[in-house]
Amino acid sequence: MEAVLYICHGSRLESAISQAIEFVESCKNLRNEPIQQYCFLELSQPTISQALEECVALGATQILAIPVLLLTAAHAKIDIPFELEKAMQNYPQINLQLGKPIGINNEIIDLLFERIKQTYQPITLKTKILLVGRGSSDLDVKRDLSLIAKRLEEKINHPVHICFLTGCKPYFRELIEEFNDLEIDRIVIVPYLLFTGLLINGIRNIVEEYSQKNNNKYILCDYLGNSSVVVHALNNRIDEISFNKVMS
Repeated sequence: MEAVLYICHGSRLESAISQAIEFVESCKNLRNEPIQQYCFLELSQPTISQALEECVALGATQILAIPVLLLTAAHAKIDIPFELEKAMQNYPQINLQLGKPIGINNEIIDLLFERIKQTYQPITLKTKILLVGRGSSDLDVKRDLSLIAKRLEEKINHPVHICFLTGCKPYFRELIEEFNDLEIDRIVIVPYLLFTGLLINGIRNIVEEYSQKNNNKYILCDYLGNSSVVVHALNNRIDEISFNKVMS
């Protein structure tokens, strides 16, 4: 019997956990597998090990594990495979296939454009647009976000600057500080994040801090959230694992 295991990041905020679960429930509606379970890499439960145990208890013999992540970094490359390998030692009879994070996806780039349009703010020559990623020491993250920014630039015909909240430069706070000294009319901030959480709250806090320091207009777009675009993008990644399993 086949199962899908959705591996979310996890958060200390209940609202972020609720959004992740709601997102997974939307994904489940597109699947036919009889067993579908969610879990969290850290900070929340069920853990990967607990969810795998539940899948096996429900009769799973094949498990499609999918990271509920936007970009490929250490979590996808190291942490999730490590946790899965450790847990799977208890189930040598089970066939497990691990999929990829969503990655660079043209439909999600369209969604970013839509998030900008939803602010109803004009984009002028004096407007700065910031695409804000979580950040990582993994160089692939910076490369991928740069490619996404480039495609978004082409779509809106306006420069898009990338920055990060942690892990690599340029940092969001530093870029906001740098823009302080420029003659601009507004800064449009586009979070490249799935759900609410401490990172979104951090962006809001920095925006509030700098709003009190100067006359710049800060426009914070909505994060990606439980959009059907993101749901379908993740579903396509699950299809890839299933197809590869059949072909192998």
